[in-house]
Amino acid sequence: MEATEVINDEIVMDSYEEEMSFDILEDSYTILVSEKLQDYLDKQLLIQKHPEFKTVTDTTYLFDLKNRNHIEKIRFLDQPKNFSDSITIITTEIQFGNLEKDTVISYIKTSSTLIDGVKFRTSKVSFERLKTSKKQK
Repeated sequence: MEATEVINDEIVMDSYEEEMSFDILEDSYTILVSEKLQDYLDKQLLIQKHPEFKTVTDTTYLFDLKNRNHIEKIRFLDQPKNFSDSITIITTEIQFGNLEKDTVISYIKTSSTLIDGVKFRTSKVSFERLKTSKKQK
């Protein structure tokens, strides 16, 4: 947010950031993670049909694509954990349109940039497969 006032013909701009409640923050994380996961899924389905679109960076495997072409909803399995000042980690459960579920770890990297006295926040999301231990028979 920004407050502007005029004192003796001088414009004084104060830039400040409001604290977000956890509910608002969680809602924004949910939207961001949902969109990025659907982008990942759409890109992987495109590559499956058109391998010529595959690049070196498209080698990350998150989950099986079989009969999974739409993300129905996501749910965070735990509270967001701050790994550092700019990185938040959340274990995310994904429910697909066919009611199957999978789990990934979401890394949300947030940075701020000040442009002409206005603070802009940008966020990038990356994912990692959740490593589970399976007992060997």
